Amino acid sequence: MLSATNHYLTKQNYKSSPAVRRSYYLMLSLMLIMLFIVLPGAESQAAGKAFISDKAPKEGYQKIGDEFYAKRADGFKDGLVDSSIISNALAAYQKAYALGDESEELAVKLLRATYFYTTYAEKVPAKQKKALTDAMEIGEKILADHPSSVALNYQMAGAWGTWGELNGIFSSARKGVADKVKKLAETAEELDPSYAEGGAYRTLGRLHYKAPRIPFIISWPSKKESQKYLEKAVKLGPTNLTNHLFLAETLFANGNNKKALRQIDYILRAKVNPTKQIEDLQDKKDAELLKKKISGE
Repeated sequence: MLSATNHYLTKQNYKSSPAVRRSYYLMLSLMLIMLFIVLPGAESQAAGKAFISDKAPKEGYQKIGDEFYAKRADGFKDGLVDSSIISNALAAYQKAYALGDESEELAVKLLRATYFYTTYAEKVPAKQKKALTDAMEIGEKILADHPSSVALNYQMAGAWGTWGELNGIFSSARKGVADKVKKLAETAEELDPSYAEGGAYRTLGRLHYKAPRIPFIISWPSKKESQKYLEKAVKLGPTNLTNHLFLAETLFANGNNKKALRQIDYILRAKVNPTKQIEDLQDKKDAELLKKKISGE
């Protein structure tokens, strides 16, 4: 676009009056500013990352990340979103950290965005692991400075849980990952069990549901404990569809099919939260599949 316009202006107007030449240079200058400040650079665009000026204040990158994160549902199709959008959010948050933003708020946003990326945007294991590892390294460093942050303990518990699943549940359990998730989630529970609509209870309930019992290594996972935690999560976050879905899966595993179906019916009737569109749609889809499984279809 720039080269074509430049060619036209040069051929048609360069030898015209001084006023026209000044107008030409003004237009050219404005277009260059648009190219190098507003639009993504070629290298960053190819990498699927937001263009970020090194001269911008670090606080600006967090805002850029927030804006991309708010658009994370764009391009949703067949259970996946356009990965470039959430990748832009991750790039902005990481840039903010690289320039010295080591705030609790930034770490929480980065971990939250990384979870979305690995769950709804990217399905290549190597890319999932890379994004998760990068975010967790930052999260661990900032958590060390903010050990009483309920948000960071909760997000790090979720990150380690995702890491464990990506690297194999049994292998991760043997390496102590389940115990690490448990400790972080229990800390979040002690600090504020209501955070993230019963987030600590939701994490602990899911952990007890998924973690394997391995003799002499890990003996505490219990489907009964899973049910207790998830029932608490539903009480604290009654409109959170994930709370209901996880409880339904645990109830089914415990042989309580009727109660499980009641949870599923709630999910299927519920309206989609516009701020969690992708998450809620996926919960509804999973609820449909679980309902068929319980019904023997």
